Amino acid sequence: MQRLRRATPIALALFLALASGAFAGDNEGVTFSLTSSSTISGVGPGETITLDIAASGFVGVKQYDVTITVSDPAAFDLQSVSLPSVPGGFIALGGQLVSGTTDQVRVGAANFSSGLDGDSELSLSITTSADFTTETEATITFTSISIGPSSSDRDELDADAIGIAVTLNPPAPAVTDPTLTAGSATDISTDFSAVGDGGSADGSDGETSLSVAFADASGASPSGQEIIWTVVNNGSESIFILGDSASEEVAFGEEASVSSTTDADGASSLVLDAEGGEFAGSTSASVTARASADNSEGDTLALDVDFSVTWDVPVPAELASFAADVTVDQDIQLQWSVASQTNNLGWEVYRSIDNDVFERVSNLIAGDGTSDTFGSFDFLDQDLPMTNVVYYYLRQIDLNGTATRSSTIEVALAPTAVLEQALPLNTTLAQNFPNPFNPETTIQFDLAAETTVSLRVYDMTGQVVRTLVSANRSAGTYTELWNGTNEQGVKVGSGVYFYELKAGAFSSKKKMTLLQ
Repeated sequence: MQRLRRATPIALALFLALASGAFAGDNEGVTFSLTSSSTISGVGPGETITLDIAASGFVGVKQYDVTITVSDPAAFDLQSVSLPSVPGGFIALGGQLVSGTTDQVRVGAANFSSGLDGDSELSLSITTSADFTTETEATITFTSISIGPSSSDRDELDADAIGIAVTLNPPAPAVTDPTLTAGSATDISTDFSAVGDGGSADGSDGETSLSVAFADASGASPSGQEIIWTVVNNGSESIFILGDSASEEVAFGEEASVSSTTDADGASSLVLDAEGGEFAGSTSASVTARASADNSEGDTLALDVDFSVTWDVPVPAELASFAADVTVDQDIQLQWSVASQTNNLGWEVYRSIDNDVFERVSNLIAGDGTSDTFGSFDFLDQDLPMTNVVYYYLRQIDLNGTATRSSTIEVALAPTAVLEQALPLNTTLAQNFPNPFNPETTIQFDLAAETTVSLRVYDMTGQVVRTLVSANRSAGTYTELWNGTNEQGVKVGSGVYFYELKAGAFSSKKKMTLLQ
């Protein structure tokens, strides 16, 4: 324990008087405020810190004492605590360690003539220890102030009433980044609009709205932030970028960029449409929303969010039946049958909670190629969302890659029938299925926690062929489809390819083979 300086007998007697009991009196309403900084950076060893205090409302004050508490006694020279500036004819007394403590020091002052009324000020100084460094964080808190005209007539304010604390070498504020997040679904499947309805904003079936939300480095969502939308047409039909007064057509294999600005809530959106008749081929758009903004340190960051939209023609796909039942385990059993099949590669199951935006929930369910035999198929959906109604359709894929959709069925669930499914315990990347494949394959991965996810396909030279995912995803199980095309929607050649998942600190790469 540090030994503080020895006080003179007279001073010690007076100090003990100052430390006596306190009673409510005329000075219970005195207020104190810190006029120097409450945070001081760059403090090193052996530096004297002076804290300036303003007081208001003194009534006949002739003596007072101040008790401070330090966060770490080893960080300070407690013998150095003093009142270097005491106006109004007061005599300062040396600091004394509060009995029974190692981190509290009391200093005082007294006036032997007239009392002090009104406003006043005082300064308290303390010196850091020889081991103190500019990396040491420490605090000084004013624990109590006892004040009054005599030792028997005193008012004492506690730490809450005083409200003064000073931090030395506070940690630098954390760097905060701006964010751009998806405000809508990022993988959307929908119907074509009727021929002639795709080029105008008229609420037709194929109109799809994509949205993003921007927040700056402070967490605010300002208006006026520019968002650049890039639309790449990977399909066989034209895609229309719809505006308030005009639309822009994006033909197959082409791309276009448009800009928008965020509204008062930091949101911005893009509306797309595609039209097709009964024999139109499946059309998909790869969309990227980009923005640039500074982080809290002034560095400019590039932000982006990826979307995918697929338009199909809803046709019966020669189904003899398509139905669903809720099982005793509160899963949904889908069953369908066909009277015959021609070049049938297989089926995929799509699900929606609003009958608008659908997501794929199954791997490829193998078909029978060409067959005149009656065939039955089924799929058990066990990963149900929290909702009362779900919608399903089937996507049938031919051996040449042509895809058609079935009609949609609706399944009602009891409000308490759907329970939250257990989240994956580990982040994993599964082997693609099928493998080898033609024309497309499914890649599944599990996320144990919310994180930023990157899923990319590479060729044998290490060049990126296709980015399937580049977004923030919550914990859960995900499946992504690769149809053997590059970023421009062009079919790649037969050969060995690699796909790599990066999810936070997790990274895994696997091999797959495309056979044309």
